[in-house]
Amino acid sequence: MEGAGATRARGLPALLRMFRLVPRFTLKLAHMTRLVLRSWYSARFCPPFDIYDSSDCARELQNAGLCWPPETASDDESLLLRVIHLAQSWPRADRPIAAGPGGPFGRWLLGSPDSPLDVEERERIRELWRARPSLAARRLWHHLDHLRAMLPEGILPRWRRSLFQWMVRTARKVHGTPVSSIVWYFAELADDPSAGADEMWLDTPSWQKAHPRALDSGRGEFLAWATGKTSLKVPSDSLAAPAVRPLETAHPAGVNLFGHFCYPSGLSEAAWQMRKALEAAGVPVAARDMPATVNHDRLDREGMRGPEVHPVSIHLLPPEHTLSDIHRRSMCHPRAGARRVAVWYWELERAPALWAKRARAYHEIWAPTRFIRDSFAASFDVPVRAMTPGLNLAPFTPRPRAWFGLPETPFLVLFSFDMCSVMERKNPLALVRAFRKAFRHGEDALLVLKVSRGDHNPAAMALLRQEEAQGRVVIIDKVLSRADTNALTACCDTYASLHRSEGFGLAMAEAMLMGKPVVATDYSGNRDFMTKRTSYLTGYRKVPIARDLPQYPAGIPWAEPDEEEAADHLRRIFERPAEASAVALRGQGLVRRILDPVAASHRLRQRLAELAGIPAQARAA
Repeated sequence: MEGAGATRARGLPALLRMFRLVPRFTLKLAHMTRLVLRSWYSARFCPPFDIYDSSDCARELQNAGLCWPPETASDDESLLLRVIHLAQSWPRADRPIAAGPGGPFGRWLLGSPDSPLDVEERERIRELWRARPSLAARRLWHHLDHLRAMLPEGILPRWRRSLFQWMVRTARKVHGTPVSSIVWYFAELADDPSAGADEMWLDTPSWQKAHPRALDSGRGEFLAWATGKTSLKVPSDSLAAPAVRPLETAHPAGVNLFGHFCYPSGLSEAAWQMRKALEAAGVPVAARDMPATVNHDRLDREGMRGPEVHPVSIHLLPPEHTLSDIHRRSMCHPRAGARRVAVWYWELERAPALWAKRARAYHEIWAPTRFIRDSFAASFDVPVRAMTPGLNLAPFTPRPRAWFGLPETPFLVLFSFDMCSVMERKNPLALVRAFRKAFRHGEDALLVLKVSRGDHNPAAMALLRQEEAQGRVVIIDKVLSRADTNALTACCDTYASLHRSEGFGLAMAEAMLMGKPVVATDYSGNRDFMTKRTSYLTGYRKVPIARDLPQYPAGIPWAEPDEEEAADHLRRIFERPAEASAVALRGQGLVRRILDPVAASHRLRQRLAELAGIPAQARAA
């Protein structure tokens, strides 16, 4: 009886929490219902919103507490709005905004003596225009599932009023979307009547299924259908000039490559490297971006949308996503009978049980390192194949240390990581301790911690800031481009990682490819391209994970690196630069050989041909 009572007692808080969620869910449902009904009424009984109708535009903006026309052009935001206001009096046939700076309106605005803009304003608007001001608003439409659920055809004429109202009233406050981006986006849509239909096709799997050749051979039929469905008035020249690039042509040896192409991360870099390797092997590639977060993804997804056109698909995405989730979030109609391969990165000796379930949806799993292969082979009942990737450094412009806010003279040790990864695994505090053991106060040495998305883990950032406050540690908390990341690595004298486990170790491989000496834990994926002759490997002891962490359950072993040995390595590199250069040179040669892009391309082409069932003689051709 006591056990039953205890069970009920333990279940009571969970039951109470469930009941507390009911009002929240009800309110959210009511809000969504109200918006859908209002949008339906607006689309059914109100005239379509037109950004070029100055009075209509003014009314909608004023209802949101905004002024129209803009009063001044004191900053970039107001200058862009002023340009839209000027475009409202321009002939619609000239497509004033969509035609760009080279169109009739753009030439008048930027080059005519009677332009209302002064010289400085012309230069500013030319630069802003080329950067595509609409991208921030466009990103909302591509990323926000709940927005697409509420307004599934929001960019089409009869629904645009509701979408515009939501953006200026909600997105502006919740997502910080500039009003100029919203207005600019709607001007682009209004300028090109077929653009809305093309965008809808790229973003809607059901449209892709109904009209698979909408952007090329079936364009006329598609636009006739879209015109009837949406009251679009499409000019005849749209039949020959789609608003977006033509769709990829299906190829028996082609590949659909799904990844986080626009999300700055190691996975994004892996997706781009895979794309380069496939293209180098002569494999036709249809890249399909799956958005990660509305706040961090790069803005432009052009050329990375559309259906699954080729017979083989590679998914370089986290296994938490189901196939249906990947297709839905990529806004991609799946191809019947496609053979699918997953490329997964993992950092522990055992894979989660959920991953084993996800693996059954694929024909095989590719593991980038032997460490990952062994982990998956012990966990999955589908074929697992080691497929070592190729690695090319992203081109970069060398920059002085001052560009990153770093002093010129000290010996710099660099470690970079993303706070979206688990900090306990990346283990930067162990590196801080090893660094302080290696270098005494007053010695000309500095540890640089390059952090991405520090706001993701404020508690961890607070610990790192405490170390920074004690001196000799500098934190760069900023998302850098791949080029600037490489430039930062080039500025430093050595790279160090006292990780507890790594699936691959991209930053280490890139540092070695640059000819930098690298200190690293002698464990996990980085051992595929590191030896004691080519790097400074640090010993470790295996310990179980002490407590449950995001993704990593307690009890699974990982490494506890030897901080004393790591300190000795750092000291040795500092005191013996000639020896360190020789080690780094051998490391550079080893990485070039093991991660050779040409060899990786050959492996990819061969295996993909086998998956597609292409005969060997055709493969060689």
